[in-house]
Amino acid sequence: MSSPNKAPSGPDLTLGVAVTDLVDGKLVGHVGEQDILLVRVDGAIFAVDAHCTHYQASLGDGLLVGSQIRCPWHHACFDVRTGEAVRAPAFSPLSCWIVDERDGRIVSACRR
Repeated sequence: MSSPNKAPSGPDLTLGVAVTDLVDGKLVGHVGEQDILLVRVDGAIFAVDAHCTHYQASLGDGLLVGSQIRCPWHHACFDVRTGEAVRAPAFSPLSCWIVDERDGRIVSACRR
C-alpha cells in the first residue's frame, strides 16, 4: 500500500510496460495510487501488491527465488502466483492483480 504522502512508484501499469522492462524478472509500477510488483516466473507474468504485509517494505527490493519473493527487511516470503504468505513474520497475503500481455506489453488494471 502506498503511503498517503508518497506518489506511486514506477510506470502506470494501466498504460502497460514492455516485457523487456522487467529487470531481474521484476518491476514495480502502479495502478492508480496502488504500487504493484510485476514478476516473471518460468515465462509467465504475475502481479501482486508491491509492499510486504508485515511492515510495508518494498518487495521490489526483495529477492526473487523461484516463485517466491523475499522481503528485504525481515525475510517474509510470498508466493507471487497466489499472493500467499509462505513464511513468517508475514501472515497476511498480498493481493493479486490481473495481468494481460498485448503486443509485447504487460498491462495490469484490476485486482483478481
